[in-house]
Amino acid sequence: MNIFERAESSGTNGIRESRGENVVEAGAVRDEAAGQTDFVRLLRGMNETSDILYAKICGDRRLEALVPIKGARFAHYGFGKNQLDDFILFRDGAISDLERSADPTGGETLKAVKRIELLQPWSNKEYAICVSPAGTDFPHQWLPEHNRVGTVFAVSQRIWLDDEEMTDWTAEPSFRAVRSVRIEQHMLGVHPDAPSEPVAEIDCTHRVDAGGVSVRSAVRWLRPVSIRSGYGMMFPVIGSFAGKLATGFGRTYDAVATDRSKTDMIEDDRCASYAFMARPEETGEAADYVAAMTVSDLETTFRHGLDGRRQSGSVVWLEHRNASIQKLYPQVYDRYTADAGDVYEAAGTYYIGEWTKAARAHSF
Repeated sequence: MNIFERAESSGTNGIRESRGENVVEAGAVRDEAAGQTDFVRLLRGMNETSDILYAKICGDRRLEALVPIKGARFAHYGFGKNQLDDFILFRDGAISDLERSADPTGGETLKAVKRIELLQPWSNKEYAICVSPAGTDFPHQWLPEHNRVGTVFAVSQRIWLDDEEMTDWTAEPSFRAVRSVRIEQHMLGVHPDAPSEPVAEIDCTHRVDAGGVSVRSAVRWLRPVSIRSGYGMMFPVIGSFAGKLATGFGRTYDAVATDRSKTDMIEDDRCASYAFMARPEETGEAADYVAAMTVSDLETTFRHGLDGRRQSGSVVWLEHRNASIQKLYPQVYDRYTADAGDVYEAAGTYYIGEWTKAARAHSF
């Protein structure tokens, strides 16, 4: 069944425009008020709904979580701190198989074997804001770490597997069954040229459960800051996986160029849900999987109606950087000075699941 009923070709840039109801067999995944399909809800309805997932500590502020898709196949999510600052980022998003083997004590060891990489692990997702203390000639630096310059440092970092707080980061040999993973971080953003005067307080919460990876970040400016550029709820995927980007309004965009070009989104800042999928001619196993992102509280995350957003082109745009990455950028800051006490918040959910090429053929 076509989830974008009466989708018609616009005749430009290979974009398809939806002018009617979004209908799906799986149930209510359409936001009636906004006229959008929520790809996270759509994918979850097509995949297993078991509340049991698997997680393990992988070392110092590193962990992995497996969310069931079908049978032994799982969405495999990874988290890990930066090298030169403390921020624990949402990194990996892949398709993996869960393998079970007997251990010497008669118990069972669970490990994951990655099959398909979808999300680009070295590219930021939660937020990235390039700042300098206002009124100084200090160079702008990114929060969090970019280009081997650490800028975000922990006040506290806590992790829970279900209701058990984990205080030991020693790597575990096996995944364990859980229902949720939660990472809570309270941090300070610091400009390296003024390390004793933090520019921001930063709170970030990640939660992994059967519904995917939910992220909520809040950046509170402690002093006036000059912001050269800033982004929230970014969506980077592996270049070899990507072929098309679909929006909740029913349009699709090519995601194959590798020449550092940009594609402006016709939807601008009005779309809350996006999905990357393989190009139509793809015949491999990756063609049956999709990565989705749905933004929560669109007005806040995209700073609707506020000054200082992207000044030329659409606020949300697609970058075709090189062969390794395709990335969706909501550019919520562009050459702007924020006052002390101002707060930027960003939130949303990422989900990887199966949506077969054959089934998608009826929708796009």
